[in-house]
Amino acid sequence: MTRPLAILLLLAASGLVPPALMPEPARAQVPPEQDAGWQSDFSGLRHFTGLRCPDMIGTFYRIKVMQGDAVSLAGCVYTGRGGITAVLRNHLEDTGRREALTFSRNYKAAGFEPIRLTGAAASGTSFRTRNWTAKSLCETLWYFSGEKADYTLWLSYTLPTQEVEIGPALAAFTQALASQN
Repeated sequence: MTRPLAILLLLAASGLVPPALMPEPARAQVPPEQDAGWQSDFSGLRHFTGLRCPDMIGTFYRIKVMQGDAVSLAGCVYTGRGGITAVLRNHLEDTGRREALTFSRNYKAAGFEPIRLTGAAASGTSFRTRNWTAKSLCETLWYFSGEKADYTLWLSYTLPTQEVEIGPALAAFTQALASQN
């Protein structure tokens, strides 16, 4: 505590300084939702880009809101059973395919092994990102074209144990995207 503040506090306690002259304590400032890039929405939130991110999509819970960057307009991170992670991103119209190609090039350049999967994962671009344990970590990216924007969905999961969860996850996120305005 600074010496002048300590003296003011002593004077105020003795009644020699009226409380109105005492400095205001610092208060935490939480920016209003309008400045944070999203607004509360029925069962979740809506980014200013228009992307709606419900609190839950299928068995996934939203755990983080992502701001836009040079590539993506907005997005949210979700977590599912057993630690499956999903990232839903909103992109400019007609850029989803380019984002999927960039994903593929970057993962190949990093030395990750591209893999072909069956079922729902077959329609995305998949890489094995960890193969030195009994369970391989796999990452898959799908892109979707919408009327006014494109979207990507990235899932991180283990093979073979979580492979059966990919179909229901993809269906839930696809349905959530279909209900975008």
